[in-house]
Amino acid sequence: MNKTSVRNFGSKGWLLILFGIICLFCNNAGTSDGLNVALPAISEGSGLDYNICLSIGTIAGFAGVVAMFVIGKIRDKIGSSKMSGILMIIFGFAFLFLFLRAENLVMYAVSMCIMVSCGQGTFFLCMGALQSSWFPKKRGVVVGISTIGANIASAIMVPIMTVLVTIANYKIGLSVFGVLPILMGILCLVFLKDNPMDAGIYPDNVSREEYERDYAIIKDEGSSYVSDWTIGKLLRTKELYLSALVPGIMGLVLVGIVSQFVNRNIALGLSQPVAVGAMTAAAVCGMFGSWLVGVLDTKMGTKKSAMLYCGFFAVGVLLNLLAEWCPPLVYVSILVIGMSLGGTTNFQISWPASIFGTMDYPFVNKLAFPMGYCIVSLNFIVNAVVLQLTGSLSRAYLVYVVLLVIDILIIKCTDAAKWDKIVHPELLKK
Repeated sequence: MNKTSVRNFGSKGWLLILFGIICLFCNNAGTSDGLNVALPAISEGSGLDYNICLSIGTIAGFAGVVAMFVIGKIRDKIGSSKMSGILMIIFGFAFLFLFLRAENLVMYAVSMCIMVSCGQGTFFLCMGALQSSWFPKKRGVVVGISTIGANIASAIMVPIMTVLVTIANYKIGLSVFGVLPILMGILCLVFLKDNPMDAGIYPDNVSREEYERDYAIIKDEGSSYVSDWTIGKLLRTKELYLSALVPGIMGLVLVGIVSQFVNRNIALGLSQPVAVGAMTAAAVCGMFGSWLVGVLDTKMGTKKSAMLYCGFFAVGVLLNLLAEWCPPLVYVSILVIGMSLGGTTNFQISWPASIFGTMDYPFVNKLAFPMGYCIVSLNFIVNAVVLQLTGSLSRAYLVYVVLLVIDILIIKCTDAAKWDKIVHPELLKK
């Protein structure tokens, strides 16, 4: 049995985890949950067309894909800790001086492109690399705890912002969500280190004896390791596409479900206040789900836990479909889907890291994550096409169940850890 501890991270390890939580929380203020309050306020205050502003989010998403390649190149040169700090500071200034003070659609579009690029880049390209480096064996549970930040945002962001815009002008009231990432960025630059040993601890916060015994490859290669992968070599390797496809499908299903979750549950007979409350309840369940997926990832391995997660998520979506004939099942589906909210973000980091290993993960993910993000963006097409053809979200939910089953089959057929040099040290000689 895997005896890896899921608790002993050390004070400096917990600091890294806390940075990850706050990073995702801040990101959601300007790119997802926070838009429920901020966008109507900006639209009304500046006279911008709400629907056009909303559609700009899609453009910003694809702009972020392009930016990932640039961010990845710069990160490779200056390090993940410095890059994460710089990105958070840029995010904060964009939120304060472009987003909240947008006077035209160009300013708004530029702000969204910057915030999406910096927000996604900070967590998935920089924090993910740091967590994989600091916790090569505990990566799953560390990422699981860090992704709770997104669920916290989903649960409390809207109520907090609503209060703030009622007691002050939105440009002043919401400015706290611009100041916070700037402060966190400065702290990242001061306290975070790319290599845990530069911070005074061993990887996974193990003792010196454990490090000498169980981390020979990391010890030999150290911080001087340079990935031998190239862009061309990766593009010719099928595992790159699998590392993007699996979490991409998870994300497509997740965003497709969540973006229409309130409307779907209203169609099942819930009142609007109850349906909105169900979304908050689901987000709270997601906090526990994020941690649980991380624990299972660490204890069972990424491959088995990913298959279990997809199956669990599929059951939740199926229960929501069956609620059309058995209304009480809608409440069970809210619980199951809610617990599934955090897992997707976990596997966006953990899945490619499990295939290519923590040593090569930073290089690989600057390709894998943008490719997966493009797949996630297809959820809008699925919902739109199904609604156009059938006038109901039921068939879209059925499509999502099928996609999750397909994802399970893809995971099962994937050779886990195929390119992990810690698992296969002979790869270092090639």
